[in-house]
Amino acid sequence: MSGQGSAPADPAPSRAEWLWLVAGLAVLLLFQLGGRGLNEPDEGRYSNIALEMLEPGHGWLEPRMSDFGHYDKPPLTYWLAALSFKAFGRNEVAARLPSLLGACAALVGIGWAGWRLYGPRVAWWAVLMTATLGQFWLLARFLSPDMLLTGFTTLGIAAWLESRHRQGSWFWWGVSLAAWSVAWLAKATAALIPLLGITLALLIRRDREGLRALRPLRLLLAIIALGLPWYLEMMREHPALVNFFLGREIVGRIAGHPDGRKAPVFFHVLVTLGAWLPWWPVVLGVLGWRARGRWLASVRQTWRAWPAELWIVLTGLAVFSLISSKLPTYTLPYAPWAALFCAGAWNRLAQGMPRFRAIRPRLVTAGAFGLAYLAVACVQPLIEDKAGRNSSVRKLAAQLRSVRADTVYLDRYWPGMEFYFGERTVFVLSQVPQQRPDDSGYCPVLGEPHFATTNRWLGSLSRHLGERVWLVSLRQTPDTPLLQAATMGRLVESNRVGDFVLWRFERPATARH
Repeated sequence: MSGQGSAPADPAPSRAEWLWLVAGLAVLLLFQLGGRGLNEPDEGRYSNIALEMLEPGHGWLEPRMSDFGHYDKPPLTYWLAALSFKAFGRNEVAARLPSLLGACAALVGIGWAGWRLYGPRVAWWAVLMTATLGQFWLLARFLSPDMLLTGFTTLGIAAWLESRHRQGSWFWWGVSLAAWSVAWLAKATAALIPLLGITLALLIRRDREGLRALRPLRLLLAIIALGLPWYLEMMREHPALVNFFLGREIVGRIAGHPDGRKAPVFFHVLVTLGAWLPWWPVVLGVLGWRARGRWLASVRQTWRAWPAELWIVLTGLAVFSLISSKLPTYTLPYAPWAALFCAGAWNRLAQGMPRFRAIRPRLVTAGAFGLAYLAVACVQPLIEDKAGRNSSVRKLAAQLRSVRADTVYLDRYWPGMEFYFGERTVFVLSQVPQQRPDDSGYCPVLGEPHFATTNRWLGSLSRHLGERVWLVSLRQTPDTPLLQAATMGRLVESNRVGDFVLWRFERPATARH
């Protein structure tokens, strides 16, 4: 493996340096963690499903979103969020603790891997560089399965490196398997792409010792064996999910996802150029400065000598560039390995330089970006309700509670409304989010589903006429179906909250009698 046996550019970090690093990263990741409301739709959706698991009559095995079954992801993220809510209450910090756990796992994993590959000094810098990547910092504070996937795939590779270091230890191979299996429970087949990357790296580099320690075929079969039971149980309970899992979730993501997540083939390359700032441009700058016109000499190695972490990154970018489905979060599991590559490259470039001169640019860069992230964390709550359909509904729900609203109708699906306002929410959509044809989505509190179609929702409204009913739309939606309520009564434009318009529905006095 790359980097083994190379002398570090400066001494191993002391215990005090590690403590300062941990303290600084704790501030970076925890500051204002609950300062902004849950972003829609993703954070609202995952919190919604987790809360459904805590409701009476709902089990922990089958995810339900606003009382409809929701099978897009395995249940690990929902389980951890539900446990967090149960332990710490219904709040934004508790909602984001699973992602924080994943971020900590990723930082431990990349530090562990960096230590085994390059020594303690590169491990220290790899942890710092990973935590200060823009994409990593943002998603460590955002509830989604991606950070859990990242954390446990990183730990899986680090545990394999420990097994390799210990002559193929079965114990550490078992630890690696456990980490990969948890990663599968976070996001299923996406967990196999980093495994593919490290396997390709070992084959290309002809690293037989590494392959013997990895045991890739056994590892793959064991991960699948441990990861399939949840899917098999869901398909046993609901046979209609066979086509959902195999068609929509596997074939659809490769050939054309029904959610329309399409983008050019170079999409992820462009995303990483921005999301993995600040380190790759700085490393290129240092490389150019050090080479001084002799840059060809620094890249004269053959492709077989490229470090394993670079192959992990390239494999991930290639796979997700070739499949149809595109989302900026797909490249997150490869961010720590990009940071490790940068840390190792900078370590080699800094050899022979005075210590202060070698570390000053890195510390200044990390400090500047860290301060910028803290400033962003302070600004986010000020604009959380001004992002259109991705706005947080926290302030909206607070306003509805202040006017003692009983029931609220919305013309978009903002799943976080149930987190903030409660069960008495109805979403008016052209099509309900029904993943099984036999699923009624019945809500006991409402006595009906949370969803009403645009051509039939007035019938639902008529069942709530004795209550304080409010209607909510986006400002950008002048043709909202909620205006049809004027045929049944009177709409009073009462308030605006960020990008939301609120109407109070009043039934005329003559109609009441």
